[in-house]
Amino acid sequence: MAGSPDHLFNLRNNFYLGSYQAAINNSDLPNLSPDDAVERDCLVYRSYIALGSFQLVINEIDSSAATPLQAVKLLALYLSNPHDKESTISSLKEWLADPAIGNNPILRLIAGIIFTHEEDYNEALKHTNAGGTMELCVFPFVFIFLPVSS
Repeated sequence: MAGSPDHLFNLRNNFYLGSYQAAINNSDLPNLSPDDAVERDCLVYRSYIALGSFQLVINEIDSSAATPLQAVKLLALYLSNPHDKESTISSLKEWLADPAIGNNPILRLIAGIIFTHEEDYNEALKHTNAGGTMELCVFPFVFIFLPVSS
């Protein structure tokens, strides 16, 4: 893969800089591999979540979507319905315990985000400390240096 262009660079850059609308607007990228297409969709849906469009994400990601997209939908469900957090967390824990999908980096990242919101920092770090992606590698540092807002 070294030497091949990173087709998602600009999309990732916009997302990480907080330019969520720009990430959404510039997400129509042709000729992506299936893995890159899933990553693109995750970034786009996470941008919608950051903009508060939880229901759009919930409605657009169906049950046949890939695990990373299901994890993003779980985050939207968690953030959109504060009265049903227990159900969402229960589903999350079930997925994390499944050996077939529990090690998915996006699922682990979403677990870290949700458990941080729950102020269960041990559980958040447990699922993000193994790294594997840039976000997972950075998560513990962001966790330490940025205050968690309630």
